[in-house]
Amino acid sequence: MSEQHVEAGPQRYKSEYTMDPENLEEELAKVPLFMSDLPAEENDTLAALQSLVFDGTPEEVALNFKEQGNDCFRAGKAKYPDAIIFYSKAIDTECKDSSIIEACLANRAACNLELKNYGRVLTDCSKCLKINPKNVKALYRSARALFALDKLVETIDCCDHALTVDSENKNIKDIREKALKRKNEIDEKIRQKEEREERERNKKAILAKALEERKIKMEIVDKDVYEKAAIEFDHETQTLNWPVFFLYPEYKESDYIQQFNETHTFYDHLQVMFEQPAPWDARREYNADSVEVYFEDTRGLNPKLIKIGKKLPLGKILSLEQYTVKNGVPSFIIMPKNSSFKQEFIDKFKK
Repeated sequence: MSEQHVEAGPQRYKSEYTMDPENLEEELAKVPLFMSDLPAEENDTLAALQSLVFDGTPEEVALNFKEQGNDCFRAGKAKYPDAIIFYSKAIDTECKDSSIIEACLANRAACNLELKNYGRVLTDCSKCLKINPKNVKALYRSARALFALDKLVETIDCCDHALTVDSENKNIKDIREKALKRKNEIDEKIRQKEEREERERNKKAILAKALEERKIKMEIVDKDVYEKAAIEFDHETQTLNWPVFFLYPEYKESDYIQQFNETHTFYDHLQVMFEQPAPWDARREYNADSVEVYFEDTRGLNPKLIKIGKKLPLGKILSLEQYTVKNGVPSFIIMPKNSSFKQEFIDKFKK
């Protein structure tokens, strides 16, 4: 069992009215003038004391609440919610002195600004400015709330209004400069994005026209694959560069040619591909002169295998009625002229 700490020496005298500093808010709530709710039992004296809070003219009552709100505001951020309550009570009176209501609205906006309740800030500042359109504090707090909400055009406009009232206000100039800088950065990003999109639209339009002129048929099943294929139109030579697959079904191998110009022949690329024997070609059967090139004609119910001349340019083949480019990447089958595998592979298409 733990022992409580007891101060040595004689105990200090404590009045019956002494408040516990550790629970000051609870203690204050017991004092009639600070109570927000009456106890359940009737107490005429307590009711009379509490009524003193509303004793006087509406202007005096509103001013009293305003001062209590100011005290809470000066006490720091932890007391801002209490300050808001007092300012709200002042605003809700029937006070005819607009200067008191104006100040309470501006001060309540200041509290909500620090608490990041930006919508409430704008509402209070709007009401405040209806009373006094030249209230620089309300304009400044509106500008800060608008900036926090990334409403940059409105921020700049609000600052401009404030500067017509106080042209040398440094705080307003600072927030305007920040908003203008941020707006320029966003505008530049938007401009660059629009330029990229315009270039992309032009690029697609040029490509579509080139394909149409060449009567090349395109089938797009996988849009991502098509986008990555990146078919290029060379403006200088007015030709197309294609990504092309060479498939070697006998060994389940393939080669990917990133840029196969439509004017180049298959023989051109085969010479480069097989300048050195492929590591998987154990029998050394694959070279530019010993292989044949085929493609699948997928029209109709039964695909067909069509042989093409190695010395024909790529563009000629892609323009054939029988050829359809799948997902932007033409593919061709490569097999040796004299191999049992080739004949077996061809026979499968005849069944």
